[in-house]
Amino acid sequence: MHAEQFHGTAIEATPELGLTEKLRRCVQRHVVDVRPSWEGSEADRGAVSGALIGVVDGRVSRCDPALDIERIAIEGGKCSVLVGPNGAGKSTLFDAFMERDGAVFSEGSHGFSKGVHGKDTLRIARLDQEELLSDIPTLTAREVLDRVTEHYKGEFPVDWENPDAFDRNMRNQETHQRIEELVSKFGKLFEIDQFLDREVRELSGGERTKLSLLMLLGSEPDVLLLDEPTNHLDLESIAKLIGLFDTYKRIGAGVVCVSHVEWFLDMVGQDGTMELQVSDTARTLIHSNSPYKKYKKREQSPAVIRGRIGWKADYGFPHRGSMLFQPKERVTIPDSPIQETEPPSISGGAITVFSGKNGTGKSKMMAEMADRSSKIFTREKGVQIAFLPQLWPERVARGTVEQFFQWIKEQTNPLSDVSVSRFMKEVRDLGFRSTSNDMLKRKLASFSGGEQRLLWFVAASIFQGTDALFLDEPTNHMDHQTMLAIVRAIRDFPGAVVLSTHDLRLMEALEEDTGPSRSGVGTTNIVFTRDGDHAHIAQVAQSPVAYAKSTITQSRKSGGRMQV
Repeated sequence: MHAEQFHGTAIEATPELGLTEKLRRCVQRHVVDVRPSWEGSEADRGAVSGALIGVVDGRVSRCDPALDIERIAIEGGKCSVLVGPNGAGKSTLFDAFMERDGAVFSEGSHGFSKGVHGKDTLRIARLDQEELLSDIPTLTAREVLDRVTEHYKGEFPVDWENPDAFDRNMRNQETHQRIEELVSKFGKLFEIDQFLDREVRELSGGERTKLSLLMLLGSEPDVLLLDEPTNHLDLESIAKLIGLFDTYKRIGAGVVCVSHVEWFLDMVGQDGTMELQVSDTARTLIHSNSPYKKYKKREQSPAVIRGRIGWKADYGFPHRGSMLFQPKERVTIPDSPIQETEPPSISGGAITVFSGKNGTGKSKMMAEMADRSSKIFTREKGVQIAFLPQLWPERVARGTVEQFFQWIKEQTNPLSDVSVSRFMKEVRDLGFRSTSNDMLKRKLASFSGGEQRLLWFVAASIFQGTDALFLDEPTNHMDHQTMLAIVRAIRDFPGAVVLSTHDLRLMEALEEDTGPSRSGVGTTNIVFTRDGDHAHIAQVAQSPVAYAKSTITQSRKSGGRMQV
């Protein structure tokens, strides 16, 4: 029988043979080993002495204009954050650090030091914002982790038939055991046992992020480059990740994070801030030792829109306290932990937050309640819902802006006479900064994730008769200024709002002020928990913010206790 080599480990040929090769290439692309080296002057070397990665007066020419760097020092034991507008060059910079895809430091001085894990090379592991697992949809999470673990173990060969390699074999066998224990520890920390036997294509966004992180962390990286690592993660998982950074800093590893989650950046950006600035003629990187929380007070990005999203006035909102759905004692949602579970009650005019971990059924519950053709939930007569999902359907994600608008219309009010030209007028009136004459024909994917979600709000605001907004992670991928525009839109909406979010800044803003139509009325917190395969849902007195902060504190401690 033929076998495929996955970095020295034989895997028997199966119908998934091609997937194994794709997984191997994915690992090789996102985990690289760089030899210690220095190119440039010794004076420059002294300026970044001790850094794991150092650059002085560097230039990366792959982008136009080229990226100019006065100084970068990725230091062991420190975590920095990288900020800047979309398209500013974050991916180009990360590629240059990894010496991949033609991104190199073409001028100045740069170099790499030895790693902190005892190897002769510096290991750099990178989480890309794009989907790491998209090419292996039919592998189960267990198969992915097993094959990746074997991949890392294969870098330390054991050959007992060679009598002269006894000491090396013993060391490598101990390394095998350490890698297995490491992956197992990470798995327990992120509770991946809940989805090990499901295929990648069946996993939620948060589960795919966890699996991707485990693939990288099992490599024992010296430098972690993380682009939007919080995407789709719940508060508990984000806090555990922050705790893990504390652990990596203690052993001398370096971490660089890109994120639009402000409170996450505040917590992890204690050791410095790198900002990419771009104009028509220049692209530069500014490296400051200031913690992100202090740095951002000096550098505020411009607003994505100049105006304010306004909801149409001729609504027939259910009065405050009335129910949006006919009551049911128990509901079951297929392919979810919602099994014979008491559903939440959603009242008109209120803001309700779904809290809880990934995998407890929050997104499934929200999607089912928002589905007008649902056989599980029956809306009260005339109730209309606009639903913002966590992920767009594939055909929508790959389509144009015009197709995106038509899909929102189909989901919200297919009988509306609102046209796409009206949508474009609203977009222009708001001063949306990416507007152009051919905007409707542009691919939706050409806009940033935050801009896409902002466009959803603009479209949803112009359909008459909407009584409730159901918002699943509404501020994903958003910078602070864009998030503020969404806060204003939610406050101004006079109907019911149901949202699930890991964005602490959004929760704090809405708890501080729920909007003019809800004067004196706070947010309702409904917590989803899971016991084995079944979810439990309960309204609690603790506010969403208090619940979130308590979760963050405890979970960060869990991540910080890890040994890597």
